[in-house]
Amino acid sequence: GDENTTEEYGRPRRPNPETVSYLRGLPLEETLAAEQARTYIQYFQAEKKGYDKSKEHNDDPPEYPVLVSATHAALSSIYKELASLSCEENSSTQIETLVRIACRYSNAAKRVVLAGMSGYWVFLSSHRFGSHVAQTVLRCVVASCEADLDVLGCDIEGGD
Repeated sequence: GDENTTEEYGRPRRPNPETVSYLRGLPLEETLAAEQARTYIQYFQAEKKGYDKSKEHNDDPPEYPVLVSATHAALSSIYKELASLSCEENSSTQIETLVRIACRYSNAAKRVVLAGMSGYWVFLSSHRFGSHVAQTVLRCVVASCEADLDVLGCDIEGGD
């Protein structure tokens, strides 16, 4: 009957205020995340091509991109509240940025985001803020990763 109407459309609950605060405190700098990721990617591309590393000062691989790592940690912490956070004015823009950073470099992040949003697509598509997040999510998950950092170093370390 009518008492299940909101459940049929998968309306998410209000987000936890602690999660909103956590999200506000995240370092979501897309440009810096891209720079860190490119440095990491270039190292492995150079190693794969067999460039002579003796000319370089540092033979150690660069640190995994800190901002990308932070977005992965954030996704694992808040994925159950992604839909709720997507419906809040301030949180929605932060979720979009989080999705753009995480999904650009990780197929695993794409799966986490899709799992967090499942069941809410109809509601989100007609929501003032949620529709923008849904659009961003769909655009990002269907795009190819610039590089899948989850597996980038595996060929090299495993020795083919």
